[in-house]
Amino acid sequence: MMQNQRALRFLILAIAAITMLRAVETVAAGDDSRIQIESVDIGFAGTYKVGHWAPVWVTISGVAEPADLRVELVTVDGDGVQITYRDDRELWWYSSAQGQRRLLQYIKTGRTTAPLTVRILSGDRVLAERGFAARELPTPRLSTQQLILVLGPSIGENEAVRRRLRDQADQVSIAQVEQATELPRRWQGYAAVNIAIVATSQVSVLEAMDGEQFQAFQQWLALGGRLVFCVGQRGDEVLGPGSRFAAMAPGTLIEVSPQRTTSGLEDFASATERLDTAGGQRIRRFAVPMTVLSDVRGVVESSEIGGPTGQLPTIVRHAYGLGQVTFLAFDPDLPPFDRWQGRPSLVARVLQSGYARRGQMDEELESRQLTHLGYDDLIGQFRAALDQFVGVVRVDFSWVVSLIVIYVLLIGPVDYYMLKRFQRWHWTWLTFPLAVLGFALLAVLLSRMTSGDRIHINHMDLVDVDVQRSLIQGTSWLHLYSPSSQTFNSQLDVHPGLPQRTKGSNDQLFTWQGLPGDGLGGLNTRATEALFTQGYALRQFSDDQGRHRSEMTGMPIQISSSKALMARWSMETELPDTGALAVDPNGLLSGRLINPLEVELSDCQVLYRNWSYPLTGTIGPGATVAFEGLRPRNLEWRLTRRQVVETREIGTPWDQSSWDVPRILEILMFYQAAGGRRYTGLTHRYQPHLDLSEHLRTGQAILVGRSAQPATSLLRDGQSQAELTDRHWTFYRIVYPVE
Repeated sequence: MMQNQRALRFLILAIAAITMLRAVETVAAGDDSRIQIESVDIGFAGTYKVGHWAPVWVTISGVAEPADLRVELVTVDGDGVQITYRDDRELWWYSSAQGQRRLLQYIKTGRTTAPLTVRILSGDRVLAERGFAARELPTPRLSTQQLILVLGPSIGENEAVRRRLRDQADQVSIAQVEQATELPRRWQGYAAVNIAIVATSQVSVLEAMDGEQFQAFQQWLALGGRLVFCVGQRGDEVLGPGSRFAAMAPGTLIEVSPQRTTSGLEDFASATERLDTAGGQRIRRFAVPMTVLSDVRGVVESSEIGGPTGQLPTIVRHAYGLGQVTFLAFDPDLPPFDRWQGRPSLVARVLQSGYARRGQMDEELESRQLTHLGYDDLIGQFRAALDQFVGVVRVDFSWVVSLIVIYVLLIGPVDYYMLKRFQRWHWTWLTFPLAVLGFALLAVLLSRMTSGDRIHINHMDLVDVDVQRSLIQGTSWLHLYSPSSQTFNSQLDVHPGLPQRTKGSNDQLFTWQGLPGDGLGGLNTRATEALFTQGYALRQFSDDQGRHRSEMTGMPIQISSSKALMARWSMETELPDTGALAVDPNGLLSGRLINPLEVELSDCQVLYRNWSYPLTGTIGPGATVAFEGLRPRNLEWRLTRRQVVETREIGTPWDQSSWDVPRILEILMFYQAAGGRRYTGLTHRYQPHLDLSEHLRTGQAILVGRSAQPATSLLRDGQSQAELTDRHWTFYRIVYPVE
């Protein structure tokens, strides 16, 4: 009896000690056990695209200071493999209603029906976890849809798409954000955006951004984004001295002036109604406040007679780094534009590029071809070409079917016939296992013969250099093939042939490459079953020099399979003298340009407007190119391999099944200049930042050349994999201003 009482007393004391210990742990942890994940918001007002980065806002409760917390997001990549996104950089958050906290993170989903799991961690300890089924999340747009982001008031873009771009309406999504707190703080959060629209008739969302937000937006724009920037009655405030927005204007502010004639805008919109009679009645004392600029650069698409200089540009397209700004010197969201019948046509033309307007209907009415190949975007063809490895034979499905038929015949009719002929039915105990074993050995032998016994890598680097802003952007694609199932810990080492005088931001984003389309492994596939029970992680961090980096750990590749990876990286550097270019009276290039790189370029040409200037030989580091005596050729003819044979124009049709990697990249780089979808039969919407056709129209010349030296290297566990690279290509595009 006494022993039972002692045992009971000991049990009670043990339970009390454990309870007190847990209470102490809870107090020491700041009561993290009360953290609850309330909700998640993805993209811009719930709008985002599969296969593209998007901001994710995680709303939590039960914590006062989440600065020391970390957010992990778990979903699937483009191959259906589970991936965990981690960011070890400083977590950004703000307080929302009812004491809740909203934490900002970024994600890239690989399926339209992908689920999402959110984890809140402190160190390596999981404090809260919640899973969201696909039906609980906003449905992502397709990877090749156009996304228009409206920052602030509308300028009539919905009506423009619905009424004037009817054939493209199902390919366009519009998201409107009216609070700066809901915007990303890293440029990758804008990666899915095709066009951003900012109206400044009131204090705009762009003006309300803090320094970090504006830097992210500015970086996205300079790395290939497109902005429609409307500055009318508040031009003095928006573009005045010291304004951080002045660089987005195509000239220097003079004043804001009332404009009483608007025939240029009416012609641009092909309007049947005058602006001064908008709404059906003539406006008394009609005047539109317009921002007047001097020293305008770029392409003036519409202008009016008036202003201090006698000519007032009203719509101007100009380059901003590797991106583009369309500047409107008026406020299309204010009267009389808001009730003008011509506004939808005007906005529709503004949203389109110059090349797209030239043949818009031909492109959009083109029947969708090549569905049997699983893609209708040019990036899909590019990815298929990079998936061809030296020494690896892709087994055609017909081979598999033929072997199965032979196997069935051998163990069935052939075996029966042989046993019947020799009247040795009991031999089947030997012939059947021998047939099975023989075909198993044949399968292994064929696998070794076709798959090889080592890892293969195909590697492409495209490096863009904007000499005016000393900005460098790189896009790298790496396709890995593995003959056996294994995992990889991968990073990318960036070493372009540039002067090592970095002066600004230095970012790198290394991730998986998606396949746009509905085919096997395509981003539009609705399958959600993970290929591996064990996924991998993509971690973003800042190194000891403050540079943003990313790495993938535990990335699995199945036996005899490949993995497509891609990276976007950028830096600012100090470039040496790059020469000076001008235009002669005939509209042709004159002057000289200098190669600012520290690598030699071959297969060079200089592109300007609709001309191509082929260059012979190589261009070494610091070498000068003069244009006297150079004979230009028609750029579209060169891109489409068109020529005249016996007084007839003969073009080379685009081969949608070609695996010629440099040729496909050539069209990716200047897609619209080559004729766009009218020529290729494919869209170019998944990674449109690769196309610099519009820069040729806005007063920029581009030197294109190839280098023998790679600009990046794949690292596995910190070791270079250069010896496993079978094929690599490195192309440079250097963008020069033309005076």
